[in-house]
Amino acid sequence: MPTVPGRRFILTVSVIFAVYQILLPVYAFMPNMRERSIHLSLALILIFLGGGGTAHGRWRRLWDLLLCLTGVGLSLYVFFHYYAIIDQYGTATGPLQVWAGLLLTLIVLEAARRMVRPALPLIALLFLLYAAYGHLIPGRFGHPPYSLATLSSMLYLTTGGIWGQLLGVSANIIAIFVFLGAFIVHTGGGTGFLRISLRLAGRYTGGPAKVATVSSALFGSVSGSASANVASTGAFTIPMMKRLGYAPALAAAVEAVASTGGQIMPPIMGAGAFIMAELIQTPYLTIALSALLPALLYFFAVGLGIHFYALRSGYGRMRPEDIPSWADTLKVSGFFLVPFGMLGFWLFRGYTPQYAAFWAVMATLPLALLDEELRFEGRAVPGKLEKAVLSGARQAALIASICASAQVIIAIIAFTGLGVKVSAGILAFSQNSLFAALALTGLTSILLGMEVPTTAAYIVAVVVGGPVLIELGVPPMAAHLFVFYMAILSAVTPPVCGAIFIAAGMAEANWVETARFGLKLSFAAFLLPFLFAYYPGLVLIGPWWQTVLGVARAAAALTLLSAGFMGYFNRRLVMGQRLLLTAAGALILLPSAILTAVGVAAGAGLWGYTRLKPESAPAAQ
Repeated sequence: MPTVPGRRFILTVSVIFAVYQILLPVYAFMPNMRERSIHLSLALILIFLGGGGTAHGRWRRLWDLLLCLTGVGLSLYVFFHYYAIIDQYGTATGPLQVWAGLLLTLIVLEAARRMVRPALPLIALLFLLYAAYGHLIPGRFGHPPYSLATLSSMLYLTTGGIWGQLLGVSANIIAIFVFLGAFIVHTGGGTGFLRISLRLAGRYTGGPAKVATVSSALFGSVSGSASANVASTGAFTIPMMKRLGYAPALAAAVEAVASTGGQIMPPIMGAGAFIMAELIQTPYLTIALSALLPALLYFFAVGLGIHFYALRSGYGRMRPEDIPSWADTLKVSGFFLVPFGMLGFWLFRGYTPQYAAFWAVMATLPLALLDEELRFEGRAVPGKLEKAVLSGARQAALIASICASAQVIIAIIAFTGLGVKVSAGILAFSQNSLFAALALTGLTSILLGMEVPTTAAYIVAVVVGGPVLIELGVPPMAAHLFVFYMAILSAVTPPVCGAIFIAAGMAEANWVETARFGLKLSFAAFLLPFLFAYYPGLVLIGPWWQTVLGVARAAAALTLLSAGFMGYFNRRLVMGQRLLLTAAGALILLPSAILTAVGVAAGAGLWGYTRLKPESAPAAQ
């Protein structure tokens, strides 16, 4: 809506959405179907009337208005007729309710198509066709016939359909954290992330690239989106790296890989932590703490790759005058440290994540009154809050559309028993081999992630692959984190690599070259999930010494592998030395004490050799 009244309307709806989502988990208790119907109604208004469509014109606007009014009306029907619906026990009372359910399902899928790639709604449509016609399939994957009335009733009149667990997580937990992230960024936290990154990493070898890594990790911890992360921090870090002589493809790859890692960095993890907590019935704080060490190892590997490549290529550190002082850094760091501290305070006292997020949001509001120099800036407050509300509402609406569409898929999988059948098939094909089951489940997650958002890919893959891994002895936490890590890899894995494409476009670089660098830098994300299964200490399962041993093993292996991939270990390496380092790193990862010792010895031996005979190459400036 380009008109002024249209913008005001969207701002008003966004404010209502923000107030509702911030107050809902703490003070506005309602039955599940009622709270989720309002959540979906507000999301549909923003999706269909907020500029989500790509076409314009009078007829298009009328079509959008019709879809919006119909979707909102059908959602609010559930709100106002909730008690009557409960008395129906999930059975439609007439053809109007049957068609209402089918129509709302299609509108939800259209909303998802507007917000993300068409693949997610197309997959959901395929599952709907399977539910309707799967009785015609012979053998294991067939199911009894279901009428349209039965399917529509399940999707529309029960909490097993559209109003199920995923939409509940979106309404109760994810939305308030999305608004928290938006308020942190737009009240000064974004500047704080960049300054502390410059201060911490700018003075080291390869400083500009390490700044991109730190800032993307911090920004991603609240944004949870690889694409948003690239667009936000990349606008600053990519030109900075190019200005200091970095190849455009390398600058783009660093930003894409670091931004992708933001999805695995607590607390938000691209909404995955909250959904994971619901699926395995584990406290959110436990999920976030378990995911912290793997996330740090991922960024450790990215940082090592940057360090070795910078030394090999002669890239230097940033100029001292471009690095802010500690005084300037600490001034703006409060814009994100205060809400983060408030969040941690309530979480560690045992309160729910949404209650902690509520007080963290409240802590950001006074910060909007201050500028970067901590001076009172009352005139800028409305603009800051408007940007935060619009950004948060848009992101919350996007996640609501994803969760509602994914819920349709999950509902069909559960209703038809498809998940059990696929899980049994994977078990049979892998012949009870854990590695084969991990490889199959990981491949499924990567392929799904290439076409649907990370959250949806994780949900669908874990429903069919998670039970298989758990059956083979993998702890539930490790199994879910395995699938989640694999689902994010599509952002940097060709041919569909969204973060790579965006970063390459911003850097004016060749995307194939960018993807090549990206795979070298992000290799840890391909290895770490397998380590969760074999060394669950990495996700804080088991005694403390297993965690220490697992981290030491992983860090040593990642160091050798990174050096081998980048071709530098105290000096530039020839191909034979690179292969030896790569093999040594791989041996350390294998579950054998003898092979691990061989890998450590080989790595240490090559380190000593290169240390004693450094090359006479130009040192990094």
